[in-house]
Amino acid sequence: MPAFSWDNAPKENYRWLVYGVPGVGKTTLSKYLKGKTYLLSLDNSFRRIPFWQGNNDIWVIDPNKPIEDVNKFSEVFDPDQYDNLVIDNISNLQKLFFVEKARETKTGLDNKISDYGEWSTYITRFIAYAFKWDVNILVTAWETQNKITDPSGQEFMQYGPDIRPNPRDYLMGNCDLVARMIQKPQSRERGLIMQGSIDTYAKNRLDQRKGCKAEDLFKIEKSDLDKAVDSIKRGKS
Repeated sequence: MPAFSWDNAPKENYRWLVYGVPGVGKTTLSKYLKGKTYLLSLDNSFRRIPFWQGNNDIWVIDPNKPIEDVNKFSEVFDPDQYDNLVIDNISNLQKLFFVEKARETKTGLDNKISDYGEWSTYITRFIAYAFKWDVNILVTAWETQNKITDPSGQEFMQYGPDIRPNPRDYLMGNCDLVARMIQKPQSRERGLIMQGSIDTYAKNRLDQRKGCKAEDLFKIEKSDLDKAVDSIKRGKS
């Protein structure tokens, strides 16, 4: 592989991961994306969202054969036709995966230990494959609380995406932004936490914002470094 060159670098695409409780508005975020957007719906939550009603750029998986459907989607989706892809909601795909695997057991209710490793490998491969596409990608997930141990040995609970640890860490590590979506109970205003803390996992390597309103998530603010790079590129042109 040749050395990296900014002059020959491909156009920049973004990877966002947003998690939150069901109904907080994660799927609705897709209406703020600029350009043409395709929706891979893993939980049917788009059906009550006006933005998606009448829109046919949607793939809905069959809950009785979720993995087969996702594999088929990967084969037929053409990223050249779209600016954005929304993968909504990966936590539900995880639950459907284990339900499907349980059907293969004698009781139809139990999961084998090997199922957990298979899920980790499968979803990691799918994310790695999708993230190579030349589109912006928004991934959504439900939230959960995970037990975290700091270097001193102290344990505490931290909000994060409801995905099993290994694929969760891979996904979070490969996203430019991980944010927790919340809603104020009185005003019902929706916003996103974009800076991590002891009780919330979040990161933002796109700009300096620590949080924002829902409608401003995709309005990326350029840093001083980005502005300097742009200036250098303009000087070469």
